[in-house]
Amino acid sequence: MIDPTEKDAGKIRAALIALYETELDLEPTDLALIDAAAPMLSRAAQLDAVVKRDGQMIPGGNRAGMMVLHPGIAQAQTNRTQAASHLAKIRGEGDGPKRGHNAREAVGARWGNRV
Repeated sequence: MIDPTEKDAGKIRAALIALYETELDLEPTDLALIDAAAPMLSRAAQLDAVVKRDGQMIPGGNRAGMMVLHPGIAQAQTNRTQAASHLAKIRGEGDGPKRGHNAREAVGARWGNRV
């Protein structure tokens, strides 16, 4: 299980590899996809912490005192979406239509509505 509040990209990478290796033999391209996704998930967790500290609504906009939605919310969601796109491409070693099926299910179970 990967902690969604984890901010260390190295720990996220290690957890993703452990998660995928329970079902698949990872190929170098799969590891590259994990290497791309881990920093995105790390940044999303960092942004979540900033939003939690600052609040979901912050002063901004064109008028004094106007409150706007914290931009970190949208950016965290974008990072998770991009990471999920990379992780969905992990297929593992082997051939045939089942290749990668368990990986996609694992990603869906882990990230659920967070991606």
